[in-house]
Amino acid sequence: MNSFVWNKIKHDVKVEKLNEQHKKLFDTLAKLYKAMEDKSDKKALAKVIDELIIYSKEHLTTEEELLEKHNYPAIAQQKEQHKIFIDKVQSFRNEFETNNNFMLYFNMAVFLKNWIANHIEEIDRLYSKFLNDRGVF
Repeated sequence: MNSFVWNKIKHDVKVEKLNEQHKKLFDTLAKLYKAMEDKSDKKALAKVIDELIIYSKEHLTTEEELLEKHNYPAIAQQKEQHKIFIDKVQSFRNEFETNNNFMLYFNMAVFLKNWIANHIEEIDRLYSKFLNDRGVF
């Protein structure tokens, strides 16, 4: 199920800074998947989930600031999707404190995989041409 590998064909948003941040996000997701797969101890897994939350917030803030700077017309949709992602990952983190079972790991992995497919591969790629047309590469 580990599909947390950045792929130029599927994930390139044509903005180098955002591509680099997406790659780091994929690396963090791969670490999380590996920790779940290896059945890492709870403390180690919690650390990776926390890293995912912190880095996601940094990346999403960067992306939103760039889109706001250039008056991206679908900024509200981006912000809404970002909020859903952060809230859901934070919810997994909170649940993780009380419920350390396989289904939690499975549900988290499925959510992250689907979010990447729906958000980066579809929604994020919509701003590529918009930003490129404004000289952002």
